[in-house]
Amino acid sequence: MIISLSVFGLFIAYQIILKITGHSWETEDIIITMLFFNIGLTFTIAFNLVQLKSDHNHLSKQFYCLAKDFKEHLSNI
Repeated sequence: MIISLSVFGLFIAYQIILKITGHSWETEDIIITMLFFNIGLTFTIAFNLVQLKSDHNHLSKQFYCLAKDFKEHLSNI
């Protein structure tokens, strides 16, 4: 998804450069594609954030269990 979003962003940048030189889409079309790019970028960042938070919660539970087992091991010695 990140690769396709990057390619889409490069295409929009290319169209903006063409618009500056006078050979591109209409201004409204470029603004609409930039809005779609922004929405796609926002959802990509949100999905990555959710994935990182879920991975962090999983790791914190594992470390809690590891610390609990270590405390039990020390108390049995």
